[in-house]
Amino acid sequence: MHGDESAAYVLYSYAKINWFLAIRGLRQDGYHDITSLMQQIELADEIHITLASSDAFWCNFSIPLGEDSLLRRTVDVLRGAFPKLSWMRFAITVKKSIPPGGGLGGGSSNAAALLRFLPQLAGYCPRPEELVTLSLSLGSDIPFFVVGAPFALVEGRGERVTPLSFPPRRHLVLLFPPFPVSTSWAYRKWDERKRGKGFLMEERLAAFLKRQDPGGIEEVIWNDFEEVLFEEHPVLLKYRNLLLELGCRKAFLTGSGSTLVGVVGSREEGETVVDRLRGRGLSALWTVTRCGEHGGGNHA
Repeated sequence: MHGDESAAYVLYSYAKINWFLAIRGLRQDGYHDITSLMQQIELADEIHITLASSDAFWCNFSIPLGEDSLLRRTVDVLRGAFPKLSWMRFAITVKKSIPPGGGLGGGSSNAAALLRFLPQLAGYCPRPEELVTLSLSLGSDIPFFVVGAPFALVEGRGERVTPLSFPPRRHLVLLFPPFPVSTSWAYRKWDERKRGKGFLMEERLAAFLKRQDPGGIEEVIWNDFEEVLFEEHPVLLKYRNLLLELGCRKAFLTGSGSTLVGVVGSREEGETVVDRLRGRGLSALWTVTRCGEHGGGNHA
């Protein structure tokens, strides 16, 4: 056992949004190639880690914690790669603020936080490329969080992450529908239709990347999942339109849903929209994009 069993470590595990998401097609390995612009936001889970005599996992939200859970598989993968971790046991508590099944990458972010931190407890300093390779056996969004850049172009099945030096600063409203969306289900529905038109937007994306002007981020907003999910869950389209009616400059689905994102001009505008959404019995909060390593916490 290494260190003091009473020592507690606290990690912050940030959510992400997809400003742009184009599905390129189904690969031979069963995954999908994508092109995406991802950015971390200030909404975060807290992960508390204590050295213990046996492994224990707890969460304040109903997520899988059994042998096949993402948290346990992440620890198992790390022990396979870094032998000293095999002699260590952890009590891991996740205090979630990021809703599961919301397209915000909460589970992937949790896994990435463990991948980046646990090896250090055993004296390892793995290269980011090593951790990206390990993460691909766990989930396609995890490499983005492992790399740690707040804003990046993500390609392939998620393994090609290019950090971008011009992250947009935006105030956001997040609207949480009362149901999650399974990523695997969303991709199956996309496969049935294969209507993705994101490739038609990639010329605009290329121009944005060439200009390196964060002020143009709204011009490249796109999500290939919207057409599929708006057909399957018409209430998502209703919620997107509601965000626009309430004054958001843009509104869009992030990831495979179900969270809707509204872009507003200020904290005050965001708080006003959130109050009006809550007045209709909907779950919502305002947040901001992350532009650096240091976070500012969650916002009601």
